[in-house]
Amino acid sequence: MDLPALIENYMFNRQIAVLNTKTTGKGWVYINTSDEQPVFRYSIKSPEMLQHDLGNNQWNDIWLGVRREQTALF
Repeated sequence: MDLPALIENYMFNRQIAVLNTKTTGKGWVYINTSDEQPVFRYSIKSPEMLQHDLGNNQWNDIWLGVRREQTALF
């Protein structure tokens, strides 16, 4: 699977090698890398936000592009 350009640029600029990717049925793409904390993920519906697994089910949000305007009301 080809990664979106924003994510490819992020990985290239930080010299993080992508080892493989896996797409889940719920629309997440998990990326295994050569980084010290090797797992990243993004949603197919929102590839401008990359998440980095810090362990213990904690994810660091990395905004790669302009955030979309929130359209849902809570």
